[in-house]
Amino acid sequence: MCGITGIWNRSGSVLDGRVSIEAMNSSIRHRGPDDDGNWSDESNGLYLGHRRLSILDLSPAGHQPMVSASGTVIVFNGEIFNFQEIKARHFADVPFKSTGDTEVLLYLYEKFGMGMIDHLNGMFAFAIWDPRKEELFIVRDRVGKKPLYYTERNGCFSFASELKALMEVPGFSRTIDNESLYHFLTFNLLSPPSTMFENVFKLPPAHWMKLRKQGPPELHKYWAPTYTDMSGSTESMLLQQTYDLLENAVNYRTVSDVPVGAFLSGGVDSSAIVGMMAAKAGRPVRTYSIGFEGQEAYDERKFAEQVARKFGTQHHERVVKPHEITEFLPFIVGHFDEPMADATCIPIHFLSQQARADGTLVVLTGDGSDELFAGYRNWMRYANMYPAFNRYSKLPGFIKKATAAFYRTIGTSAVRLEMLERAARNQEFFWGGAKSFKESTKRSILSDSFNAATSSFDSYSVIDYYKRSFEHDFTLRRSNPIDWMCYLGVQFNIPNYYLYRMDRLGMANSIEIRTPFLDYHLVEFALSLEPQWKVRNGEPKYILKKSLEGLLGPEILYRKKRGFNVPMREWAGAELTAYVDANLKSFCNDFPQFRYEGLKSLTDRLRRGDQDAANRTWTIYFLMQWFRKWVG
Repeated sequence: MCGITGIWNRSGSVLDGRVSIEAMNSSIRHRGPDDDGNWSDESNGLYLGHRRLSILDLSPAGHQPMVSASGTVIVFNGEIFNFQEIKARHFADVPFKSTGDTEVLLYLYEKFGMGMIDHLNGMFAFAIWDPRKEELFIVRDRVGKKPLYYTERNGCFSFASELKALMEVPGFSRTIDNESLYHFLTFNLLSPPSTMFENVFKLPPAHWMKLRKQGPPELHKYWAPTYTDMSGSTESMLLQQTYDLLENAVNYRTVSDVPVGAFLSGGVDSSAIVGMMAAKAGRPVRTYSIGFEGQEAYDERKFAEQVARKFGTQHHERVVKPHEITEFLPFIVGHFDEPMADATCIPIHFLSQQARADGTLVVLTGDGSDELFAGYRNWMRYANMYPAFNRYSKLPGFIKKATAAFYRTIGTSAVRLEMLERAARNQEFFWGGAKSFKESTKRSILSDSFNAATSSFDSYSVIDYYKRSFEHDFTLRRSNPIDWMCYLGVQFNIPNYYLYRMDRLGMANSIEIRTPFLDYHLVEFALSLEPQWKVRNGEPKYILKKSLEGLLGPEILYRKKRGFNVPMREWAGAELTAYVDANLKSFCNDFPQFRYEGLKSLTDRLRRGDQDAANRTWTIYFLMQWFRKWVG
């Protein structure tokens, strides 16, 4: 796991590339504290940089940027889990200088060109310079585990693993992109290629880009989930496939030259990973769980301890105290140069910090399972309401709009009102993680000038993009709401929310976090499963849980699911409110996108005990801190 940077001054304008690449590398030192390097071709205006966290081949032979005998250069962030298989299949007679995966990528490119990607199973973002063709390629993995940002100004193209590195390039503009801000307030994330800054982009998952000395960049999509017709498969066949695919994914992700552990909550997903790791490990698996002092409702330790005893792990607990959260709050935006107001980032930080302190540099997590196998019980409310939504959607527009307006005035459940309003607008019902501000609420906290400039924006455009992609990719059968929910979860929420926060928080503490459930073979299999294999008799993740019965007991598999929550309101509610109240007026003066009266009403509602206002107040607190640090 590492950080990569690059500059290609394609126009020949004046730029001290050596100084800039060193500054970029320095800004992401946390991603690779073990080594750093840079390479340049000044005649072409090209500079590549790298920060190294040594995971495979800890020797100097793994130093980057790495250059082949023919002059091809690579900077690489991530891991190729099947690199040993690639070496055995294609390069058995090649005298490699290193024992890691980076050199394998160089040889693979020289043999297959960009067709190399079809051979890779891993999490990666890398750049390759081909001096013979004078072409630069940047690549991101299929599911979006590793980030890659880029921008071009005045003929100077630059890229990096984090936005903060791009900010070191002279001429970087921190002008806010209005549409990105508008959508962020709905989803609490930003979908590629958008970032919060104008003319700054992130490479979408499963894409690569080619650049030449002249001409615009060429963007190529190289993967979409391949669906398989499983209608002829028996339950026993599917159970075995589910188990085998997960076991293989876990085995791949334990390959390392440094200690490997796991975050353990005691739930199905992390417990399954720990159980599979324990079955193969020659020594006790290192596991980590978290608790909050005096907050039993948020404490997962007793469940994690049960699993740790079952599999004989070397178990570590991190108990967070109230003052640790309040002291950490002002610094959390330093990890997120792309904003994410997610309170669960706080325990992930402390877990990562603990793992690093113990010398555990690689950690496996259970992220992704709920999206693949429909594990969220609140999804069932949407799925059960889809028949009514489909019938209601066929009514004349004026009836739908009048009904939605009526129910808005008398009050109804949030999900039911969503159904009525989205049908009235001819929109898709399920929006996944759209849990921050509704369209009408957003307008009340945004200034008149910002609302006027963005009057044509509608955050449904984000969902509509994925809906059209879903309809294009999902061609095997008539789509079911569960199919759509899982697809949106994998393509939208996982890369831009869960994987983003894991990358930032793991790297902030210089550890590598791996996610077995997001092996692309398992992703394709799970998305191809028909809905009855995911939810049966109201039980989410049916096929996954059934496949794990021999590994985990019913007390683990069928215990009521607990969310990964933080006692934010109990421990920091007063501090958040006080900070917002004290700084809100100056914030709105400095950043005219926001309306003071609209934001002030949130803290007023929070004092009255409104839980929704508590969540939104946290979002506003985070944005205030984020704007001050990254824009101000």
